[in-house]
Amino acid sequence: MSEPVVRRLTALDAAPLRQLRLDALVETPESFGSSYEEEHTLTLADIREWITPANDGAMFGVFMQDALAGMVGVGRQRKLKMRHKAHIWSMYVAPAQRGRGLGRLLMHAAIAHARTMRGVRQVQLSVTANNAAAAALYASLGFTVYGHEREALCVNGRLYDETLMALPLANG
Repeated sequence: MSEPVVRRLTALDAAPLRQLRLDALVETPESFGSSYEEEHTLTLADIREWITPANDGAMFGVFMQDALAGMVGVGRQRKLKMRHKAHIWSMYVAPAQRGRGLGRLLMHAAIAHARTMRGVRQVQLSVTANNAAAAALYASLGFTVYGHEREALCVNGRLYDETLMALPLANG
């Protein structure tokens, strides 16, 4: 089996990214603020905009044998008073590829990119409170809990809490 390859996604990756994102929204709807119903109508042009943001954000993918197996996004907060914070979003690894360290590789890429964002002092993320595996991964990378949002998401009538985590960066 070939080694995983993590790289920044480009416009050419729009179709596989769209499919992986829709798969993620179906498989674990409680893990995302968006829903399949909201995103299944997005075009490849919409997805290309995610991949090539106007600011210094980025999306990364991990590939196994040339197939997109996971994704993560990182972006800077837009408001002037919050631009010292980056946010990780859309972290997902396909079920068949889990347990191989691909999530860790994606997170390393996102954190490394956040370190290149001038003035960013911390990286934040949220994780569904019942997702112990993801929370453990984030904690092992140095993220600490700074808050808990009760009933943050409502998916098919069921309420889910979110744990808020942050990682301080030395480059601020």
